[in-house]
Amino acid sequence: MAMISSMINMKRKEKSNARLDLVLSPETPFSVVEAYKSARTNFMFLLSDSGKKEVVFTSAISEEGKTTTCINLAITVAQTGSRILIIDADLRKPRIHRLMKIPSTPGLSDRLGNLTKQECVYATSFENVFVLPAGTIPPNPAELLASEAMRRLLAELNESFDYIFIDTPPVDVVTDAAVLASRLHGLILVARQGFSRKEIMQSAVGALEQAGVNILGILLNDVNTDKFSGRYRYSGRYHNYGRYSYSDNDQKAEEES
Repeated sequence: MAMISSMINMKRKEKSNARLDLVLSPETPFSVVEAYKSARTNFMFLLSDSGKKEVVFTSAISEEGKTTTCINLAITVAQTGSRILIIDADLRKPRIHRLMKIPSTPGLSDRLGNLTKQECVYATSFENVFVLPAGTIPPNPAELLASEAMRRLLAELNESFDYIFIDTPPVDVVTDAAVLASRLHGLILVARQGFSRKEIMQSAVGALEQAGVNILGILLNDVNTDKFSGRYRYSGRYHNYGRYSYSDNDQKAEEES
């Protein structure tokens, strides 16, 4: 299991604009853009020989930045000319529609529940990036994601997109990520410097491996790049968590999942 990137540092600003500032834009600092490009390179190498293209994004717990990481990596990969679909499969606490400024419904749950005949795929302001929002909040998210309808929908969407990025709830909150990822190519686990704790990450990795999930790698975000003098640092395997600092830091992230 690879450490996909260990240097993604999204500077946080005033709370009123924080969510929008977390999505890549022309004003994003150069170091952040380059960090995502580095992550993109590693990500595409991981998938180059697989022939598969559906990847789940999750985190061990909430507030680790999984949703903005999913969005920003999608934007960065789309810059290569690939068509990317982001699916908001966090059917309990969806946020992608807000960050990408698209309608929240109808969406994934409505399609899976046969509540709409619409495609529910929305274009965004980013070239080659499309979103299937979560849709109406359902009473049975895990069952919908594990359903035959979900399998058929992904097979259909695969015909139109080069990659499908799927945002799911945190591993230690519900089983949705493991249920879905166990049927797909793999999963990227997002962690946050100064917030993610070693023992919780170990528990999340153990639970995912027990469920038969192929963990493609771990992406560490919100890194203080000043500490490393602008250089990138990579770790090859999960047991190297000890190189990074984990604490009980209760600082709130602007993104809550």
